[in-house]
Amino acid sequence: MQPGADTSIVANPSVLSAFHDVLDQFERRQTTDDNFTIRVTDRRTNEQLQIYELTDLRQTHKQGSSVEWRTVDERRREVTRTLVDKFERQGVPLKDITVRWGRANQINESLERNRPYYPYEVRLAQSLDLSLLSTQISTVETFNRDDLVSPAGAKSRYQMLPWILRRSGVHEYELPTTAGSRITVEEALHPLLTMEPAFLLLKGYVNAVGHEIPGLSAYHTGPGNIYMLYRKYFTESTYYNNTSNVVDAYIWALTDGFNTVSEQTSFGSFSRGYVPSLHGALEARVRTPLDHSEAIQTARVQLRPGTRISLRKILTVLDTTDQSFDWGPAGNESSTYARFRALNKHFDLPKSSNGEVPHSGNVQLRSTTEGKGVRFFLPPRAPQALRASGGDVLDPDFTFRFNSSTFGPPTEAQRTRWDEQYDRLVEDIQRFGFTPENRDRLVNLYEKFKALAKSTPSRYRQRQLAIIRTHRRIWRSNPWEKLSEITMQMTGRDPVQAQPLTEFSFSEDALSDLK
Repeated sequence: MQPGADTSIVANPSVLSAFHDVLDQFERRQTTDDNFTIRVTDRRTNEQLQIYELTDLRQTHKQGSSVEWRTVDERRREVTRTLVDKFERQGVPLKDITVRWGRANQINESLERNRPYYPYEVRLAQSLDLSLLSTQISTVETFNRDDLVSPAGAKSRYQMLPWILRRSGVHEYELPTTAGSRITVEEALHPLLTMEPAFLLLKGYVNAVGHEIPGLSAYHTGPGNIYMLYRKYFTESTYYNNTSNVVDAYIWALTDGFNTVSEQTSFGSFSRGYVPSLHGALEARVRTPLDHSEAIQTARVQLRPGTRISLRKILTVLDTTDQSFDWGPAGNESSTYARFRALNKHFDLPKSSNGEVPHSGNVQLRSTTEGKGVRFFLPPRAPQALRASGGDVLDPDFTFRFNSSTFGPPTEAQRTRWDEQYDRLVEDIQRFGFTPENRDRLVNLYEKFKALAKSTPSRYRQRQLAIIRTHRRIWRSNPWEKLSEITMQMTGRDPVQAQPLTEFSFSEDALSDLK
């Protein structure tokens, strides 16, 4: 698998060259320019106008003093206004003054924060036939911080909207304690609970828009905006011809066509910089060697139906057995309770003053609550230790182990002819295959995938169903209808009578996903 997504299908070399210029700018921003650097360029010629450095704050940081990046950005914002005014007075049009703030410090901190989880992102990307650009979504979205919430309400390091999280089985609920209080469990705060849903969502977007490069952008800006770019490419670009594809359209929108699309759509500077930011973050990761053996090893578990047990009882067994346990990064904590608390950061457990389980943290664990599975993490050998002690409370059917074989690729035996047909459909979509005929193919394949997931409920079949369900939902939207109409006109395809569609309505949440 190539680290970056394939651009070899791009038909126009001049537009591709301009795209590489943008990638180079963001590579410098993420790998070379630190958080105390401001770089100003003239977008017309890529001429560097000035590099401004906050040397005082940089020196403070180098001396080991705490520096808040928000404070640094406030200073950079003030300096940026001065620099923009300066070059505008010198005759550079305002729209052509490009200012890039270095992010190398934050990127490096982010990559270190993701060290225990990154190998799983790589394997998941490989199993879904995605490039390594996909592994940098959490870096660009949140610098791998799980607690950030966007103005739109998106949560987790992967920034998914609440309704998408719920649909993906990532929930929020409360559990009682022996003190009579309740603690909140917010699964969006744990990357091993949100990682797979995020990548499956991305893969659905990739398939729906025809290629990974615009698909990555769709994860940020919404598939509806990407469809708008394609429409503008048809009507506003001089590059379209019968050899063009969706990557041509997307790269045109980031380069020669950016003024057009930014003035007429909500695809602005942040959207334009998303894929280049992924590229820059990936380059930073490539330059930082990573030992995949450092990946966290753990077991995600759930109690047997109808079973209840206190956290204190589980941890007492682990404390009194003669076995040792690998808690991963949480192993540095001073007590078993503190290790459990660090490993299960989606549980809002209180700190302990003496290392023992406090009454307000002694959670009454159960299999489900309000129909939602209560999932938590233990060291890899802990389930066997509990079973050996007579506490056979964990459901083996719901135990999922994170180790060197997790997220492996599908076997030949798992793949069916329907999977191959879906691959061919996505290849056809790449060449502006947004036609009613292809939607009929998609609907039929969705029904096949649904039946396969029911008859063979393997993880692979469940993943494939989740991907095609996202794809189908997007292709049943108004933005797709508008794109399909102009696609039929521009490509000269004969109109095809689409089969009737049912359930052609969306909630407010679903519509917000299309943006």
